[in-house]
Amino acid sequence: MEAEMGDSITRDLSDEVDLKSWRSIKESLDSFLVILPTVLGFILSRLCGHLPLLSTRRFLLEFFLIGLPTVILVTVGSAFSHSYSLVVSLAAVGYIYKRIPPKTTNFKYEVGKRPRVFTLLRATAYSGTCAAILAVDFPSFPFDYRKSRTFGASLMDMGIGLFVVTMGLVSHRTRTTADLKKLKRSVLPLLVLGLARTVVIAAIDYHQDETEYGKHLNAFFILGFTKLLGSFYSLLVKTDEQLLGLSLGLLFLHELVLQLGLSDFVMSSAPHDGFFSANREGLSSLHGCVALYLLSIYFAKWYTSQDHLSYQGLIIKLRKILFVAVLCWLLTFTSAHLTGIARVTFSFGYVIWIFAVCLSLIVIFAYFFELQLVRADFSNRKSSGDDKDKSLPLPTFVESLNTNGLTHFMLSNFLTGMVNMSLDPGHRNDFESVSILSVYMFVCSGAVFIMLKKGVRLA
Repeated sequence: MEAEMGDSITRDLSDEVDLKSWRSIKESLDSFLVILPTVLGFILSRLCGHLPLLSTRRFLLEFFLIGLPTVILVTVGSAFSHSYSLVVSLAAVGYIYKRIPPKTTNFKYEVGKRPRVFTLLRATAYSGTCAAILAVDFPSFPFDYRKSRTFGASLMDMGIGLFVVTMGLVSHRTRTTADLKKLKRSVLPLLVLGLARTVVIAAIDYHQDETEYGKHLNAFFILGFTKLLGSFYSLLVKTDEQLLGLSLGLLFLHELVLQLGLSDFVMSSAPHDGFFSANREGLSSLHGCVALYLLSIYFAKWYTSQDHLSYQGLIIKLRKILFVAVLCWLLTFTSAHLTGIARVTFSFGYVIWIFAVCLSLIVIFAYFFELQLVRADFSNRKSSGDDKDKSLPLPTFVESLNTNGLTHFMLSNFLTGMVNMSLDPGHRNDFESVSILSVYMFVCSGAVFIMLKKGVRLA
């Protein structure tokens, strides 16, 4: 996933996948499967979480179910990641079918403006990113998980795409020029963080791979410019429904420009001289980012178009999402051979791949947290005579990340830099790697848990 600090986070050019290669197809599927242990950790936490929501014991249990498997399965246990996911998935489904009444279909599912599935997707991005940005500096982190310099769909290639999607899911279409004034609350902090990171990196002479976003740009700048440009472009449409056409049209134009020569220039070995050439990776990806951002806003508005859904209505909606997810996966596989999947330029193949991953995760989260667990909660309340509409709580781990996600991300970046400068992660054995990563994950997640418990919300 996304890395903001650390050495050697990308693969050498000699190890890059070819434009027309089955390897990028395999990578796109493997990368999705690698993040499933974190997703399953959320599910297990909900199934096993009968302790009080803000209790320390519950947090420790959830860290054991989420944090530790994530650390182990992206490092020393990577060879067993798929087996773990299969066993836990079968166990979770078996538990649900054994414990949940099969015929409770007369309940109303509350969608809300910020559905649980969006919160869970955001927590997945933050948790996975936190683990990956430090794990990549240890020898136990699989080489194939590192970012691609040109074409590819590795685990760490997902990061920036997931953040663009989660940002879009909680954003709104700009309706008037007056709405642009509100952007300073969301765009300015990202640009300030981007500038601060660039200044600090230059001041301490910390290594930065220029082939990620360029010599001066970074993920904060990309997210800030994406939101800014996306807000301006959304003034071109009059309804949320028209965002679909706008985003797809922008994506096709972006890919056309890439195919006309921009992609070759960005991926060339030309020196990073002059502002545009020095930052060609980040600048060339912006319109692809904006297209994905607008597409995510459209999807969020479609998903939340009804405040309540019946059981059958939820089933129909999930079938539609599943159909589009399968279509996006097919387009991803096709793009791998025709135009390539490239994070560095946010190509058509990359955007469709990220959207396929997000839709697939939303279907999984909706199945467990909406379709099954909400139905079970409704049945239990009905049998006890309580017919009030209550919100089903999410794992404390998830709520902590959702409440202070940016704080968690900044803390993980800071600690990653500290570990790199003081503990020499590149020369650690397997036991030391897992130990350091576990403590690091515990501190990051524990900090936002304490903030949640005390009612502190920063960003």
